[in-house]
Amino acid sequence: MRPRHRLHGKVALVTGASSGIGEASAKALAAQGAAVVLAARRPADLERVAGQITDAGGTALCVRADVTVDEDMAAAVRAGEEHFGGLDIAFNNAGSLGTPGLLAEQKPEAWAEDLGRVLTSVFLSMRHEIPALQRRGGGVIVNNASQLGVVGFGAGISSYVAGKHGVVGLTKAAALEYARQNIRVNALALASVDTPMYRATVADSPGTAHRFNGLHPLGRIATAEEAASAVVYLAGDEAGFFTGSVLVMDGGWTAQ
Repeated sequence: MRPRHRLHGKVALVTGASSGIGEASAKALAAQGAAVVLAARRPADLERVAGQITDAGGTALCVRADVTVDEDMAAAVRAGEEHFGGLDIAFNNAGSLGTPGLLAEQKPEAWAEDLGRVLTSVFLSMRHEIPALQRRGGGVIVNNASQLGVVGFGAGISSYVAGKHGVVGLTKAAALEYARQNIRVNALALASVDTPMYRATVADSPGTAHRFNGLHPLGRIATAEEAASAVVYLAGDEAGFFTGSVLVMDGGWTAQ
């Protein structure tokens, strides 16, 4: 029988925890017994999420952090160690879609900024998370790679696609580098998920949501809670032989 609090005694760091997939994942990790460090740029939203976690009987700490700033990620990891005694789980989730436009129309500055948010942010997070996991004797990293980390998409978001493919490569490289130190590193490849960012994308065009649904063979997009369940699975002992893997959760998108 699966234990009710499979992550009891664990400490988890979630970036982008102020809304969407990050919020749902932080709540799901806390519900399974983990103490959760919530990291994002919007303190008010972090406090809201933390309050909901504590009201439900969980434990949470808020840290304002920009994942593109090395010092911020160092501080977020340090907060987990100082307040909760260590770090066992990291979900590197924060990011954005980037600057729309065909590749030849992209400005070098926008390209660099997009890759900074999508790919370099994961590197900055991991470079501080891994030493903390080493001090703990091992642990788990889950990187949000998107299904566009494994397939292309001709919709004028080449920097995002390139960055997410980079996240998959970084995940595999780190998994091999640290496997013998009991650190598992995996990527979660999600298709469209019902989040505030998604809703903002489709808000001005009623037909857009219908088209997005149609891109998925299941005929709908995922819920944030479904995404969170995959994060909890990869973080737990049930996924103990997963490392260097990409868990694709896309409603059949990449099977087409």
